[in-house]
Amino acid sequence: MTNSRPNGTHDERIDALLSQMRMLCTQIEAIGIEQQRLLDEEKLEEFVSSLNSRNPKIESLAQAGELVEGFLASDGVGVTQVQSARAQLAEMATMVEGILKRDADQHEVVEKRRNELSKQLSGVGTARNAMRAYSGAKRSPNPTLQDRKG
Repeated sequence: MTNSRPNGTHDERIDALLSQMRMLCTQIEAIGIEQQRLLDEEKLEEFVSSLNSRNPKIESLAQAGELVEGFLASDGVGVTQVQSARAQLAEMATMVEGILKRDADQHEVVEKRRNELSKQLSGVGTARNAMRAYSGAKRSPNPTLQDRKG
């Protein structure tokens, strides 16, 4: 009976952390879906800001994962609790793999658009330089005429 108390505490902490991790995965997934919508609508500034909003959730997910692993490695956790936790962690890992795949796809789209924008900007500079070259140099007024006006 004395062992059930620490075991219950570990089990409760593990369950709470796993629940928190599941919630964070769901939130990160929702942000990823929103990011895809922003990319599709070519709202790159909003896309970048949504990346920043996701970072604290990813950090919290990593910290919770480390805590769960610590609890699972400690004494006093039952075999069934370890198996259940490992199964839940595997499900979340699958979800994270999907998120990472979408991130990679989104990164490719952003890189492609960045390269296109870079080409457009260099084209603007080239066009501007060509216009300057063909428009002729600005001439200063004829000094002889300035003297006569005064």
